[in-house]
Amino acid sequence: MQLYNQNREVLLASPGDSMDEIKDNLKQLRKTQAPVAFRSLQHAISEHVDDMNKRLHAGLAVRQTETAFEVHELEKVDALLRVSLTGENNIHYTQLVKRHHEMQSGVIYVRASQDGVPTILFSDFPRPNVEVSYREASQRLLNPSF
Repeated sequence: MQLYNQNREVLLASPGDSMDEIKDNLKQLRKTQAPVAFRSLQHAISEHVDDMNKRLHAGLAVRQTETAFEVHELEKVDALLRVSLTGENNIHYTQLVKRHHEMQSGVIYVRASQDGVPTILFSDFPRPNVEVSYREASQRLLNPSF
């Protein structure tokens, strides 16, 4: 029998492990894997920005802050996209939706894995969260800004 948590992560357990031990193991996995997912997303977004700059002369730059990274139009102060890690080891984003001239925020859930390679899940309301590649996530985050 396999147990799952709210992010549909399989809770692997040894016979005799208590539910608290299983949750602690998962919490530790997420604590170490969330920064890996964050860096992987940052890399995918940087590649997407480079591609857009080459193909469309978009004039975008990725800037690192102490706790996040942001995508800006060159020589502009306001970020089109800001991405940071949450205290719960998920990824928070705020993006400009140009069509509506408003900022929108959300959470990308990090799913820890026993093999050390985390996956990410986007909210897909009203359907359940959907697993996406880092490349697809970068497109979902940047495309509404244009």
